[in-house]
Amino acid sequence: MNALAIFQGPYALLARWAVIGLLALAIGTFGWVKGNEHGTRKLTEYQAKQAMEAVRIIKGRDTVTVQTLVRYVRVAAATKVVKETVEKEVTKYAEANPTLTLDARWRVLHDAAAANTVPPSSGGTDAAGGAPTAAAALATVTKNYAACNRTSDRLDGLQQWVRAQEALR
Repeated sequence: MNALAIFQGPYALLARWAVIGLLALAIGTFGWVKGNEHGTRKLTEYQAKQAMEAVRIIKGRDTVTVQTLVRYVRVAAATKVVKETVEKEVTKYAEANPTLTLDARWRVLHDAAAANTVPPSSGGTDAAGGAPTAAAALATVTKNYAACNRTSDRLDGLQQWVRAQEALR
């Protein structure tokens, strides 16, 4: 029997459509395989590019962190020198002026400012706290400013670090 005889008999139309369907299936499968290979290759390239970018950002962030820490250590050292110098001057002042006192209202107003609260009315004074000596008040104020300056230095360093991290994107 002739292999092409099927295309001439009563099932010729069905056989032709079967061959066309198989051919379409083969072409579709080939296209799908090639498309999948292309997509997989593109995905792999994209992932490699993202990994390289991540390494760049991580190295940059490490560099920025080290630079920020070095800058902070320098600033903190300068702040410490200033604080120690002022404390020496306060000690000299306290030794030279041991009897000077401030009034009790000064203490109340200073405490309110330090606590970030509204001071009581100016009517009476809080006698329980007493009037501080000028030297004690100066020592307290100096200590408070030193703490404020240390906090300010840390905040400045943190803000610089955050800005530098954002710039890496």
